[in-house]
Amino acid sequence: MNLEKREIILREIQYWRRSKVLPEQYCDFLTNLYDDEAGVKDSNPISLRNLQQGSIKVWLFGFGIISLIFLISLYFSVFPWPLQLATALCVLIVCYGYSYIYRDRNNMISVVLAGIGSVLTLGFGLWLIALHDLDPDFWRPLLIAGCGLLWVVLGFFLRISLLHFCGFAFWALLYAGFFGQQRPDASILELELLYLPLCVLMVWLSWLLHHRVNGVSGVYLGVGVSLWIMPEVDALLLRQDFPQWVSLILILKIAAGLALLFIFRKKWITWVTS
Repeated sequence: MNLEKREIILREIQYWRRSKVLPEQYCDFLTNLYDDEAGVKDSNPISLRNLQQGSIKVWLFGFGIISLIFLISLYFSVFPWPLQLATALCVLIVCYGYSYIYRDRNNMISVVLAGIGSVLTLGFGLWLIALHDLDPDFWRPLLIAGCGLLWVVLGFFLRISLLHFCGFAFWALLYAGFFGQQRPDASILELELLYLPLCVLMVWLSWLLHHRVNGVSGVYLGVGVSLWIMPEVDALLLRQDFPQWVSLILILKIAAGLALLFIFRKKWITWVTS
């Protein structure tokens, strides 16, 4: 409720009080109700109302945050490496910490802060690898594994499905890259055997956890569906010299997957919405 509507309602309550149309106790109740509502909304320091009123604390806070962002961006490369690591960790703790704080207050702010923290996690990691000339063949997979683990854990506890899914996606990318190096000449049958058991496992976990843990069943089902077509994606994008008929297999598997989803729609929709 904006300020103008609240003032209009309070004036009407005063009119009812003077004209004795409503009981005195009920008028007091309505007055306290709208006063309490305004107090709750004003408790948010970064609100449009506070910005409109020109609160010096809010504007100084915004100036400090913007200055800190520019300071880190400009001078991060000249910091000693312990300070670089500490700076990155502090920024990530602030982003994910406030994401947890706003989880029940404002879900949109929580998701945005978690997304910013996730992008910064990957960005700081790649930046540090480049700044210190670290071996990318070792440190980039390690960074991918660490990001995947962090996002799976935080996505689960913060109940952010997209973050949870991205964690599993990074693990799948690491899984594909590892076996791509170990078996660069793998056949399409080997690739099917490499991913389809994991697909079955994730779909089974989706069914197993849908009535025990809220908010994860849809993620596991989405991961399972992605792994269903992962062998063909691996063959076409990550490997060389695969025949064009693999694309036909991919189309057939997508059609089969959609058919299965349609046939069992009453079951998996129950898993996702539970």
